[in-house]
Amino acid sequence: MDWMSFILEIFKLTLPALAVFVVTFFILKQFFDNEYQKKLLDNRRSYASEIIPLKMQAYERMILFMERINPSSLLVRLTAPGMTAAQLKNELTSSINEEYNHNIAQQLYLSPQAWKLIRIVKEQLLGIINHCYAELDPNASGIDLSRAILDTMIRNEEVPTDKAIEFLKKEFKLVFD
Repeated sequence: MDWMSFILEIFKLTLPALAVFVVTFFILKQFFDNEYQKKLLDNRRSYASEIIPLKMQAYERMILFMERINPSSLLVRLTAPGMTAAQLKNELTSSINEEYNHNIAQQLYLSPQAWKLIRIVKEQLLGIINHCYAELDPNASGIDLSRAILDTMIRNEEVPTDKAIEFLKKEFKLVFD
């Protein structure tokens, strides 16, 4: 009987302690879960206040990039009197590549589809410039190359940069509306 009363005494002491432990555990668990949710919400708010402006700026910069490498804009900006076709070709490709390299970090804030389209447009423009240059006489002037590029754009009836700008505007509205 002595063992039985000993076990009963241990049971009397441990049962209330166990009940207090269980209640305390669940109260603390709920408290820490609520604190975690508050921290998560604060992190999301700070993320939104820091990242959203950067994303918006990236779309702005990519539209500006597309405008700057638009063939008509490039030709007006870079064509100089007395330039040879080779000089103009080098200026055009160099300018496109410099603009692209200057904006390459913006891919962090754009969708993969938008960045892929931007790379494709850049490559298309370089391809058009190289193709038009290859079809010209070796002694052609920069004006001849300009005319050939603009004629190619008119024949294609679609300027790649315009399509990219349209895509970027639509995606911007989807992301931020």
